[in-house]
Amino acid sequence: MEPGDHRSVAYSDEAELEPVLAPFVLDGLTGRDKVLYLTDVTHPAVVTGLLRGWGVDTEAHAGRLDVVRLGTSDPDEIVTHVAEAARQAVGEGYRALRFTGEMSWAVREGTQSLTDFETKIQALFDSGVAMGVCQYDRRLFPPAALSELLRMHRAADVTLEFDGALLRIRRVAQPPGIELEGEIDGHGLGELTRALASAVRRERGDVHVDMSRITFIDLSGLRALVDTASALEAGRSLVLSRVPEHVAQLIRLIGWDAVPGLRVYEGDAPGGNR
Repeated sequence: MEPGDHRSVAYSDEAELEPVLAPFVLDGLTGRDKVLYLTDVTHPAVVTGLLRGWGVDTEAHAGRLDVVRLGTSDPDEIVTHVAEAARQAVGEGYRALRFTGEMSWAVREGTQSLTDFETKIQALFDSGVAMGVCQYDRRLFPPAALSELLRMHRAADVTLEFDGALLRIRRVAQPPGIELEGEIDGHGLGELTRALASAVRRERGDVHVDMSRITFIDLSGLRALVDTASALEAGRSLVLSRVPEHVAQLIRLIGWDAVPGLRVYEGDAPGGNR
């Protein structure tokens, strides 16, 4: 995302927020932006815990990452708060403010107030000092109203966990796990590790990794896969499917195909066809 972008994510539980908000926050903190996370019904300490679980070092970024409870459901006050935070961020030398917030306050105020908010916050984004992801809990908003509100945004791709220059990682529902595309070396290792850890936490059984679109993976990337498999509790496996032939040969040559918890298939895993 770039300054001016305005997206949304509709979710039914916190696990659906991670593939959108984790990279949104991390990209800002490791890049040139400051991050503001406004909560409404969720306590800031709970959000901080979620961010840590998603791989965000909240203590290391204290002062650059603010997790704040709204304390108001007045849309004008919220826009003013975000605008002031953006002005301060730019004044401190950051490129822009990355804002994300819970929109549940609109259930109390009414959807018309939320429509007004979205229009005014877009004007702030258009000025180039901020960008944002609005969070809509499907459990709170009537479907018709939610559909109309989401049309005001560029909806976030909730399956996309990471989208970099050389590597893309997607969440896959069936079979449950992730899909890798591109190249994995030292530059993408951290994102791969984070995505694997997230999948292990999210799924209860085996975790599947579709590697059919991998063009290159070095030993550090393979080691991340092996380490993830080794750490799984008994009865669970990391299942690598559609592994390129040369990668499967390397895994067998090193002897990693015998690692407990790791299953390697050059084609589809048994019972794993989509």
